[in-house]
Amino acid sequence: MMTDREKDHYSLKVMILFGLVVSVIMGVFALNICYFREVEKSLGEQVYQDLKKENDGALICLQGIIRDRLDMLEVFSASFDLPKEQEKETWHGNSQPFEKGDLRLGISDDNGIMYYGNHESRDISARSDYQRALKGESSVSKLPSEDFNGQGGIVLTVPLIRAGQVTGAACMEYTGAELGEYLNNTEFSGHGVNLVFTKSGELVIPCPGYESYDTIYDMLKPVKFGDGQSMEQMKSAVESGLSGYVAYDRNGSREVLYYQPAGIGGWMVASLMDTKGYESTLHRIGRLSESFVAGSTFMLVCTVLLIVYILYLRKKEVKRAQKDYLTGVYTRETAKKLVEQRLKSGGKKRFYACMFLDIDDFKKINDTFGHQKGDLVLTQAGQILNECTREEDVIVRFGGDEFCIWLYGASGRKQPEAIAKRILNAFHASGTIHASIGITLVGETETEYDAILKRADQALYQAKRKGKNQFALQL
Repeated sequence: MMTDREKDHYSLKVMILFGLVVSVIMGVFALNICYFREVEKSLGEQVYQDLKKENDGALICLQGIIRDRLDMLEVFSASFDLPKEQEKETWHGNSQPFEKGDLRLGISDDNGIMYYGNHESRDISARSDYQRALKGESSVSKLPSEDFNGQGGIVLTVPLIRAGQVTGAACMEYTGAELGEYLNNTEFSGHGVNLVFTKSGELVIPCPGYESYDTIYDMLKPVKFGDGQSMEQMKSAVESGLSGYVAYDRNGSREVLYYQPAGIGGWMVASLMDTKGYESTLHRIGRLSESFVAGSTFMLVCTVLLIVYILYLRKKEVKRAQKDYLTGVYTRETAKKLVEQRLKSGGKKRFYACMFLDIDDFKKINDTFGHQKGDLVLTQAGQILNECTREEDVIVRFGGDEFCIWLYGASGRKQPEAIAKRILNAFHASGTIHASIGITLVGETETEYDAILKRADQALYQAKRKGKNQFALQL
């Protein structure tokens, strides 16, 4: 029988265990959420770091190309003069090795007529780069599309100086697409695509996939900017020559753009990155985190179930140790602890009667039929006593063929007598067992276990003296 205190103690243990399990599971969830947020933050920072690295590389590449081509143009301007009528074919032949692909070279006179190595000529006197060359200044600027076979281009211009005087200008012209191939070469561009635009937004060098746009702002019109960002803010920063990031969504895909001054012609170098790869990595980490949480929770639950099962087996083993192996009722030592604890706890819910039972002529059964038969009688006695009492009553094998029953609940003598009659009738019905029973009532304030047991034992002897197979009550 489990007392109220034991039940409360057991319930407290279960609640504590449950609380610990819930706390650990919540802790695992919290740690994974923190971990995932840190990973998300780190990946976000990595996006911006990679994009900045990409942009710095594109800037170095652009500056290097422009510097090399200005050097080549200086060599060209120093080596070639305006072609004379009779020497034009020779002049064109000598200048052609400098021209590659979409690149062309030319020399102008002081009237602004530009002669190109491909036999073309054009009046460039109104162009700003030519006007600056006449003032002795070198320049890099955007070439109007109509000046280069309908394509947007770049023009490098240096003054043509002879005998200390500016006599014209030398130009190198090439398409933005040709320079864009260098900027977006996979050898230099590992994280995104690059483009160059002016402070007014005109695309000098478009990036792959966006060649149809005239300005970077036209390119960004369809997008949805992130929180706290707008087209106006970007325009203001670009016009002020500042660098910055812009994050936006384009057709459900998130992109990030970084721009900074190129240090050339007032241009800006921008790098664009689709964050799909980083988001895919984040999703994989998220799935791994979910798997880890699920796996940890499963393992924790399995561990808890294993602990509960071990505790159950241990409790079962302890309970088995508390019971008599032959009859299945409590042992004398275990019963004494249970009953004394209940007697001392006080209150209305306590033992109110004690019954001492002895099997009549048990020695004769052993001597006549053997100990095996005696064991069967004891086993049958234990079964009968369990059937005739309630679960909360404590049945004890006191020793040999003696049993003790502690009745739990309301006070009075009627119920103990009724239970005693029920037990005697059950023994009689078995046809082989008879017993004598002594009953004593337990006072409401009585706590002495041995004194109560002694009275029950005295009552048993009264029943024996009366002729056995009956009960006697001693108050």
